Amino acid sequence: MKAKSCPHCGKDGRRFSKVKWVGGGFAALVIFTAILGSGESKKGAVEGNSKIAVPKSAIESAAAPLPQRQVSFIAAISEYKTRFDSAVNELQQSVLRDERSVAIVKAVGGQLRADGWLGTLRKLETNSDGNAVVIVRVAQNIDLATWNNAISDVVHSTLIEKGTPLYAALVNMSAGDKIKLSGNFIRAEADGLFEQSITVRGAMTAPEFLFKFTDISKQ
Repeated sequence: MKAKSCPHCGKDGRRFSKVKWVGGGFAALVIFTAILGSGESKKGAVEGNSKIAVPKSAIESAAAPLPQRQVSFIAAISEYKTRFDSAVNELQQSVLRDERSVAIVKAVGGQLRADGWLGTLRKLETNSDGNAVVIVRVAQNIDLATWNNAISDVVHSTLIEKGTPLYAALVNMSAGDKIKLSGNFIRAEADGLFEQSITVRGAMTAPEFLFKFTDISKQ
């Protein structure tokens, strides 16, 4: 028969047993919680890592860097687009257009030359004579383009003629291709560089610059 009291001190042994049982149970609970928490932390870490999106900057850094003149050109157009959208009247818009013309000519340099600029082939067609009509997007809402008809192109000669090396290079390309280009802008009074939009708003917010391509290759 088990003693109900301590033979040395006379204290109730049942109470002592209960204390031991409660203490042991509490310790076990703490250990179990720690193990469970550790597992949840690891699980959360794994799940969290699987949901992390790759930053846009990291994606952009993986692509080939843009030439500095192209960066400056895009920055000038983007800045004046924002300011144009905030203008409260047409007088302000007109002043901004004049300012932008100076800024973009400065960005591309006095020879109006683009060398090794990067873009996406947006349109590749032919006119009635079979010469190539090309539009390249070099940034969001910023295009470089040839004329699309021979009459408009009489002065500027931007259409790419059949039988030339550049035409031959384009034969194996398609709209959507990532390309590297070189060529020249054409000087104009209103926008500094010849721009084909019908409206001032179009010229300032989604410009399409007339361009004489001298080289186009896939990236």
